[in-house]
Amino acid sequence: MKTRKFLMVSTALATLTFATSAAEGASTYASIFGGVSYMPKQNIKGTSFTRTTTTIAYRSKESIDTSFKTGYVVGGNFGIDWGDFRTELEVAYRENTSGKKGRLTTHFSYAYQTANHKPGTFYTISTRNSSVPTDIRLRAYSLMANAWYDFHDLQLPAGITPYVGGGIGLAQVGIDGSINNHKIFQKDDVVFAWQAGAGASLPIAEQTSLFFDYRYFAADSAGLFLEPGFHGGHVKANFDSHSVLVGLRFNL
Repeated sequence: MKTRKFLMVSTALATLTFATSAAEGASTYASIFGGVSYMPKQNIKGTSFTRTTTTIAYRSKESIDTSFKTGYVVGGNFGIDWGDFRTELEVAYRENTSGKKGRLTTHFSYAYQTANHKPGTFYTISTRNSSVPTDIRLRAYSLMANAWYDFHDLQLPAGITPYVGGGIGLAQVGIDGSINNHKIFQKDDVVFAWQAGAGASLPIAEQTSLFFDYRYFAADSAGLFLEPGFHGGHVKANFDSHSVLVGLRFNL
């Protein structure tokens, strides 16, 4: 179902971006880019274990606070240049891995079973904090519809053209690796994503420009499952990153 939704929205974004590509005065271009991705410290929360008897349900909820190393992003796009505005469809891949240590917090609680055999209010038994080894990889495939405004009127030296803009779309976020030496196997989730940024382009050939830009990318509240060391636990993870990119744009 998620794959079908991803494909349906992909088709819709492509149609929205390129439906008017044949309009008079518009030109097309393609770009490739890559760069570094910085992810702020993450707090990944979830329920890792629930066990139920005939009268009592026991539950442990865990969260892991960990920093992430500088990662990378690669991608490309196909777009339409309308003069001062550009619209484009972009695909990209981002990946960041965690540091070697994280702070694992575990809350143990219990609840009495109700008449309909469902747990009632959970009461905390104890809380445990510990520093544990982490080897987590967060990654995101994204499909974005972007719009950029080029400041051609500034007439900067060497034909440098600043621009600002952003986009919306979908990201398929995944997690894998290990926490506290428990191996985890990812199950991806497709969530709404957005980005905003600014940069500048510099012509280096008749039909080619070099560009540099900064982007903030956000794909929040991905619902992920940890298997098998965390007993099928459900977690929420955000993929928020700051990226510095360099790329080439080719006029077609």
